[in-house]
Order: sequence, then C-alpha cells, then structure tokens
Amino acid sequence: MKKILIFVFCVSISGYGICQTWRPTSADIGFKIKMLGVTVEGKFKGLSATIHFDPNGPASNSIVASVDAATIDTDNSLRNRHLREKEDFFEVSKYPKILLKSTKIVKTASGYMGYFEVTIKSITKEVKMPFTFSETNNKATFVGNVNINRRDWAIGGNTLGMSNDVAIYVIVNTIQQ
Repeated sequence: MKKILIFVFCVSISGYGICQTWRPTSADIGFKIKMLGVTVEGKFKGLSATIHFDPNGPASNSIVASVDAATIDTDNSLRNRHLREKEDFFEVSKYPKILLKSTKIVKTASGYMGYFEVTIKSITKEVKMPFTFSETNNKATFVGNVNINRRDWAIGGNTLGMSNDVAIYVIVNTIQQ
C-alpha cells in the first residue's frame, strides 16, 4: 500500500505523469496572406515537437514545437529565396527556427484553447489558438487555426500591398508513445 501511495504522489507532482505522450508522424503547417488582393499560400516543414496531452486533463498538458524557417515554400523559388534571406522577412541564417510553447491549455465546448508563446526572429508574442484533438487506436490528430498580425513579429516590413493579417493552419498527426 505504501508503494502505491508513493507512486500516486510522484505521478501527481510530476506534471506529466497523467498526460499521454504523442510523437508527431506527419504535419501540415501552412499560411495564407493577401498580396495586392491575391491570396498567397505557403507551407513550412521540419516540425519537431514534444507533446504531452491528455484530453481529460488539460491543466497538465504541454506542447513545445519548432519548424525550420528555411523550409518556407510558396511554390515560387524567387519569392521563397526573398522570404528566407531578407532582413524584413525571415532571415533564416540568423533565425533558423520558429518556436511555439504552450503556457496553458483549456477545454472548450468545441475542443481546446491553447495559449502559446510564439517566437519568430527572436520576438515572442502570446497567441491563442483554438484546436481539436481526435484519437483512434493510439493515433491522434491535432488541428488548429489562428490569424496573426505579421507586423507583431517584424515580418514583411512596409511591403506595399501586403496584408497584415496572416491565416495559419496546423494539422499534426501523432502516435501515442
């Protein structure tokens, strides 16, 4: 009995003891922005993430993730090079990663609300992203969408005709570890 109580105590103070660990198997991370009235779409690759998530215990959940900024792809090689190299954009040689770290996750009527610190070009801002979680046979999918203002992270400078609003979507398929 004493061993059981010690185990329960250790699990309860660990923060992640009751959370399930999910390993990403694939990810689709994309964005849309208007440029001179035309929608430009792009994607990022290279997701690396540590996900501790229990759908019934959101208070102890955590998500830490990064993507390689150099993987930005808009299906236009000249634009991609511009976005990667220019100081007004991602300047990937100086800022190779885009980082996301949860500070809180709460259950909502339609899924979850994640409160995240997002770091782009060494600028960190808090972002609230609603997301859903669906699980089947030790596999799960996280799907989230959020709109951000590109100027909050000094992306795009004063580019003429570029919208400040960027729609971001994230789909991460995972397997339970």
